[in-house]
Amino acid sequence: MRKNYPYYNCNSISNLKQMLDHSIINGNDIAFSYCDKARNVISKTYLDYYNDVYNISNYLNHYYKNTHIAIIGENSYEYLVLFLGIILSNNVAVLIDKDLEEEKISKLLKISNTKNIFYSSNYCSFKNIKGNKIDDLAIYIEEGKKYSNNIELDDNKCSAIFFTSGTSGPNKAVMLSQKNIASNITNASSLFELKGNVLSVLPYHHAFGLLTSVFAPFNYHYSVFINSSLKNLMRDMKLAQPQTLFLVPAFVEKFYKQIWVQARRKKMNYLLKAVIRTSNGLKHIGIDIRRTMFKSVLDEFGGKLEYIICGGAKLSKKYVKWFRSFGIEILNGYGITECSPVVAVNRNEYSKDGSVGQIVASSALKIVNHEIAFKGDSVMLGYYNDKKSTEECIKDGWFYTGDLGYIDNDGFLFITGRKKNIIVLSNGENISPEEIEDVLSNDKGVCEVIVFEKNDKLIASIYPNDEYMGNQEYFDNLIYSYNRTVPKNRQIAFVILRCEEFKKNNNKKIVRSKFYEWRNNKYNCKRSWSTKQKN
Repeated sequence: MRKNYPYYNCNSISNLKQMLDHSIINGNDIAFSYCDKARNVISKTYLDYYNDVYNISNYLNHYYKNTHIAIIGENSYEYLVLFLGIILSNNVAVLIDKDLEEEKISKLLKISNTKNIFYSSNYCSFKNIKGNKIDDLAIYIEEGKKYSNNIELDDNKCSAIFFTSGTSGPNKAVMLSQKNIASNITNASSLFELKGNVLSVLPYHHAFGLLTSVFAPFNYHYSVFINSSLKNLMRDMKLAQPQTLFLVPAFVEKFYKQIWVQARRKKMNYLLKAVIRTSNGLKHIGIDIRRTMFKSVLDEFGGKLEYIICGGAKLSKKYVKWFRSFGIEILNGYGITECSPVVAVNRNEYSKDGSVGQIVASSALKIVNHEIAFKGDSVMLGYYNDKKSTEECIKDGWFYTGDLGYIDNDGFLFITGRKKNIIVLSNGENISPEEIEDVLSNDKGVCEVIVFEKNDKLIASIYPNDEYMGNQEYFDNLIYSYNRTVPKNRQIAFVILRCEEFKKNNNKKIVRSKFYEWRNNKYNCKRSWSTKQKN
């Protein structure tokens, strides 16, 4: 952490049309790149994108008036053209996860009152849903050249609907306006300064994946390389040579594992540990040669990677410190779809490990009974056709996030848990399971952990890292050591060792259910842990 400093000056926008129009000042610069089916790299300039967006918006405006139009498909240039084209044609873009079952997709289409869809034939095959294929977008763009589009756009009207992840309840349809989205792009960019190109990995039905990791770099006028499939991620990494990645913790953890797997395969894991210690020692005395010492590792990420902006879920500090040893800075952030989505992020030169950074510009945040409440132009219009839920979380312009946390004296936000996950014991004690999980997850043997309550006792369900799989004695000692350091009401009574990962949604978040582990117990949970059981 270094000293605080003023906000960055970035291109301030009030709507997405303004962002697009401003982009063609240097229209021949590369805006997007991607690999086609023949593995050729295709590049699109800012002017290409500008023309394609306006032509598809002309087409859509000719056939649809204030219609909810869904996009269901993999990350692609066409997806990005459609998204902005739908909005600038005065229609509403509805973003739906392509990997959901048809029954679930049908339900979300009904909830959002969607009348037309554009879908990818590569991933989506529907029996009961009719629409247009994204694959045919070039035809619609060409036809759009015949029409004009001189409609007036209202920055405050609903322009896009994103669905919440549904990890702790039903998916809700979040309505965002151009003003919501544009203000968040501007205000988040004032905290983190992008200095190079980006590889876009996260799915575009996710607000973080689309609005933050694509259109924030676009507004900075850098190039975005589109990864359409995770199986090609490392190939695209080398082609894109990104300076910054926007990721969720699952990706960071996967990269961490892959590096150690390769090191063990080459029988260089002990050497790697020694070099990391040496590198950290040298940096401590002012000698920074990380990018030279770890060139082979950095080359796997394209050779130019400096920053990973990580959000969407909690990330253990051990990963932040470990990647820093290689010269890659992980900046944790915090966002929620209802806030378009970024609320806070650590800065290029001012950060705190364990925090999710400082609040975005032109916004306010307060803590009410430990709950985080946020206020600013990026707060959603509300949940579509759900006045009750909207009124429950938006009060006097403040959005109550349902997340628990605190702000320290330097203005850094720390997340301590989720309000819905709070465990209330019979003695009235409130326990945040995430705080316990955070402690346990820092152990080298723990890959994933969930803490829940059964019969007024705390149970820890642990999915171990590969080399600790089934090692009961190791986790005996871990839980015993943990229990010795905490009050009795926070001690773990039982531990379950899993042999498979936790169930996750398509945004890679663990789906929590209070008694899921106990009701569906296939794992060892017969041993009880307390400070009384070991001498």
